[in-house]
Amino acid sequence: MAGTGVARIPLTVIGGFLGAGKTTLLNHVLGASRRRAAVLVNDFGPIDIDAGLVAQRADEVIRLANGCVCCSMAGGLDDALARVLALDPPPEWIVIEASGVSDPSRIAQVGMCDPLLQLEGVVVLVDAANVQALAADPLLSDTVARQLRAADLLVLNKTDLTTPEDLTQVRAWLRDVTQGAAMIDTREGRVDLRCLSGDAGSGASGHDCAHTGCGHAAHRAAMPNQDPDHPFQSWLWEAPGTLNADQLAEQLRQMPRQLLRGKGWVRTDRHGLVLVQWAGRRVRYDTQAAPPEGLDAEGLVFIGLRDAIDPRQVSATLLPATA
Repeated sequence: MAGTGVARIPLTVIGGFLGAGKTTLLNHVLGASRRRAAVLVNDFGPIDIDAGLVAQRADEVIRLANGCVCCSMAGGLDDALARVLALDPPPEWIVIEASGVSDPSRIAQVGMCDPLLQLEGVVVLVDAANVQALAADPLLSDTVARQLRAADLLVLNKTDLTTPEDLTQVRAWLRDVTQGAAMIDTREGRVDLRCLSGDAGSGASGHDCAHTGCGHAAHRAAMPNQDPDHPFQSWLWEAPGTLNADQLAEQLRQMPRQLLRGKGWVRTDRHGLVLVQWAGRRVRYDTQAAPPEGLDAEGLVFIGLRDAIDPRQVSATLLPATA
């Protein structure tokens, strides 16, 4: 919120057609998040939360022992958001489930308009075995197409129910429909939460960099992390000096869609030292954020798909952005 110094809360919208696996993913968020997450759902019924995690249950809010909450949207999205924003302490991350027949981009508008929220991206789950059949149904085709086109990241679920040949064909079809949206595979809705939340570290220091897997500060620059357990790589691009704010924002908007997130502290001609947050085609200079103590490098921590992005090419694209 401008002028208040209150940091915006990251917001992720999860969409996908009925049966794509959104509930499984939401349970994963509630059980695995290291931040105080608030998951907003249409109904508590499908969310089977482990009783051992439940700390308190009110009429429309379930508090979990790990600090996360699950909030019903039975009274509407605005009411649910008001409830979670009034929590003490407030959530550090909000995840909203779009209904299986809705357009998630409409919900995403909330994150772009509400001064308390920062839209991190729209994640759309896809039933890899059935999505093309759904898209071919004349009664469903428009809904499915809208959901797919809204995605900043596609999560291909149930990949074990299709053949490798069919999966290759589905990926090619999805790239065409979405104009090249980034996509990852999963069998059980378990996704690296950094990919959903845009949590690329709160700064560009070696400590924050380590939390995204790219190692100690000595391993910075354009050397990516190669973690065999997930399809992502992360690295720190060190800013060469004072940057042109408009040029940097435009360059980030033009990055390939297989580059998922970027966040860090840079110095611009307009802002001085400022926190940059980038996801999808959205770039924000957070002038209210205070630099972390011990910031020893200015730059952006990026997260991208391991085999689809060359960190050195990204760095070469950004290097001319000097003021």
